[in-house]
Amino acid sequence: MNLPKELKDNFCLMPWLHLYIGTDGKANACCNASITYGSLKGQSISEIWEGEKIQTFRNSLLAGKKDKRCAICYNKEVSGKSSIRTETLEKFKHYIPSAIENKKTKPVYLDIRFSNVCNLKCRTCWHGASSSWFEDAKVLKTNFGEKAIIKATENNSKLIQEVISYSDELEEVYFAGGEPLLMEEHYELLALILEKNYLNTKIRYNTNLSTLVFKGLAVIDYWKKFKNVHISVSIDDLEDRVEVIRKGLKWKKLIENIKQIKENCPHVKFEIAPTISVFNIFSIGKLHQYFVDECLVDDVNSIYLNLLERPNYYNIQVLPTGEKKKVELILNEHIIWLHSKNASSKIIQEFKSIINYLFLKQDEKGLLLLKQKNNQLNVLRKEHLVFDFHTY
Repeated sequence: MNLPKELKDNFCLMPWLHLYIGTDGKANACCNASITYGSLKGQSISEIWEGEKIQTFRNSLLAGKKDKRCAICYNKEVSGKSSIRTETLEKFKHYIPSAIENKKTKPVYLDIRFSNVCNLKCRTCWHGASSSWFEDAKVLKTNFGEKAIIKATENNSKLIQEVISYSDELEEVYFAGGEPLLMEEHYELLALILEKNYLNTKIRYNTNLSTLVFKGLAVIDYWKKFKNVHISVSIDDLEDRVEVIRKGLKWKKLIENIKQIKENCPHVKFEIAPTISVFNIFSIGKLHQYFVDECLVDDVNSIYLNLLERPNYYNIQVLPTGEKKKVELILNEHIIWLHSKNASSKIIQEFKSIINYLFLKQDEKGLLLLKQKNNQLNVLRKEHLVFDFHTY
């Protein structure tokens, strides 16, 4: 990636090209790191992007320093897995020279979480990222504020106009949630990008894909106008089990929506993006094989393994050693299947890295919390979700 030797291990391109705004209105380094550049509650986009805090972080990266707040990326990389840091370096490597020279830039890669609006309340999620979690969160005393819906600003339409006006061009726009296909702002931003004639902009999603129409707006009609649309479908398991893990999801409707998109928008790139946790680590291979065998994804390489770090009690590292060894056998069998399907070395490495990550740490405290937290939700939701292991 043409990085100087002293920068290779720690350097990140994000603060020179990536604008992330959370549902709290704060501009952070990314969706994972607690590195805050500023807040829209009192600052403009330009003030944040050209401010002292983001420049301090840039200077720190250029000095080759490792920031402990970027631990999620570094933890994944130790196991051999890709991270947001490495993925961004690879996708936007053409920006490396200007970043190293610390030239003034404007954001070309947007990730704006307009709100937490979502129709699901997934086990691995929380109220801050899903409005549907609010009532359960109140009972569990984990609610993020006193309203179900949280918005980045009081006027997100104004925010959209400001971002588009400030950016000279857009290479990629990433929509995530909440659930982006249920947000008015998502359609507003798409319309404005089309108005600007930015048809080459990559439009990328992490979506539960539970609906394709919102308030009379058919998202397929928008996608037909863009040259590069990439959909990562948040799906963790199969049929009845995923309907419990991702509470509110209808399995048959999901499959119908995927088939409808493939028929009407064949240029749209598809992949599944399971969140790897204690809920699905034993069955992730079956999920992958089903979507490949049923031709619901483009090919065997169409999978993104979203490795859960928090909350720690759902992290696969809480598994007892004996169960980890069972997972290792299951994943190694899946890797054999990947070879038989001529999967890319990158995808094979991603599955190998899950095995490596599994054994990096033994979290006994997390294991103790797992039973408690899972039972709380089972009682609250009148469900009976159990694991494929029984030694916790």
